[in-house]
Amino acid sequence: MSGYFICTQPEMPCQPGHQVAVTEVTLQDLAALGITPGSVSVAVGIGFGLVFALAMLGFGLGVALRMVRRI
Repeated sequence: MSGYFICTQPEMPCQPGHQVAVTEVTLQDLAALGITPGSVSVAVGIGFGLVFALAMLGFGLGVALRMVRRI
């Protein structure tokens, strides 16, 4: 069974006292890694919002270019 090291503090570089060895069994517990339903929904929301905003920007630029070409 293989293991991984994770850091329990947000600062980089990770101090040796904050490094925790986890196994593959522990990796299945997503909440222990900080992956919660709230963080997943925020990431999905930001992703959809970004894609939608860029699509609307492209649509708006397309409409503006069409209007300019008609003049």
